Amino acid sequence: MIHDRASQMVIFHTLVEVGSFTAAARTLGVSTSHVSKQLGMLESDLNVKLIQRTTRSLTMTEAGHHFATYAKQVVAAVNEANDSMALERDDVTGVIRLGLSQSFGTMHIIPAIEKLRQLYPDLQVELSLFDHKADMLADGLDLWITNFEHIPEGYVAQRLAETRFIVTASPKYLIEHPAPNHPSELASHNCVTYQSRQRDYSCWDFSKEGESLSVKVTGNYRVDLAEAVRDAAIAGWGVAYLASYLLTDEFRDGKLIQLLPDWTANQTMPFYAVYPSRKHLPRKISAVIDFFKQYIGDAPYWDEALKPWVKI
Repeated sequence: MIHDRASQMVIFHTLVEVGSFTAAARTLGVSTSHVSKQLGMLESDLNVKLIQRTTRSLTMTEAGHHFATYAKQVVAAVNEANDSMALERDDVTGVIRLGLSQSFGTMHIIPAIEKLRQLYPDLQVELSLFDHKADMLADGLDLWITNFEHIPEGYVAQRLAETRFIVTASPKYLIEHPAPNHPSELASHNCVTYQSRQRDYSCWDFSKEGESLSVKVTGNYRVDLAEAVRDAAIAGWGVAYLASYLLTDEFRDGKLIQLLPDWTANQTMPFYAVYPSRKHLPRKISAVIDFFKQYIGDAPYWDEALKPWVKI
C-alpha cells in the first residue's frame, strides 16, 4: 500500500509539473493510460478530486493544490536519498540525458563523448540537439548545455566556457567590396546575420581605446543556424560577426579574412551547464560537468587555436 501510494504521488507530481498526461508518461517512461489509471486510483483511494480534466487542459482542485505540496516533498526526499547514495558509491554509472545547443554541441561536445565514455565506461549517454529553450523536466533531461542566459527558476547554471566574436568576410566578397576601416562603415555592407524566433543578432558591438559603439547592420540573408552564417561568409555572401567556437582552419586556409582587427568585437557568448537545483548533485552530473570544463579549458581551446591567425 505504501509503495503504491508513493508511486502514485510521484506520478501526480510529474503530472502537475509537466501539465499533460502525455508529457508525464514520456517523462516517467510509462504509458499514458498507466498515468491516467494511477491518478484515478489515487483519487478513488483518497475519495477526493485532485485534477479537473478537459480535452485541452488540466486544472488542479483546491485539494489537488494541497496534496501537491506533499507529493513534491516525497519526490524531493526520493531524489535526495538517491543522490546521497550515489555520492556514497562515488561511481559514475547509469544513463545521463544531455540536451545540447545544436551548433556548439555538434562541434565541441559530441567529439568529446568518446573520451567521456573511455573515462566512465559504465555511463550511458543520450543526446538531444536543439536551439529552443528547454523544458528539462518535460524533456527528461539531466543536464542542458546551452548559451541561454535566462535560466528557469529552480535550476543551477555553471559556466563552461566563454566564446568571443570576430568580424570576417571571404576574399571573394572583399574583391568586390572594399574592407571597412571603421565599424560604422558596416552599415553600408551586406551583412549575414543570425536570427531566430528568440534571438536577433543584427546589432554588432565594438570598442577601441575607450571608444565604444553599436552598429545596426542589414543584409539580404538571415538564418537561424550558426554554422550557416559561417558558411555564407565563406561563400562570399557578406560580412559576418562570428562566434569563435564556429571556426577551425578557415583563417589559416585563407577562406576567411579578419576585418577591423584593431577593434574588439564586444559580444560574448557564455555556455552553461544547467541542471535542477538539488541539495546533493548526482555524481554522474558533477563528473560530466567537470570533464567538459577540463576538456574545454579556462581559455577555450578553439580561441587558442585561432590566435596565430587572428587577433582576439
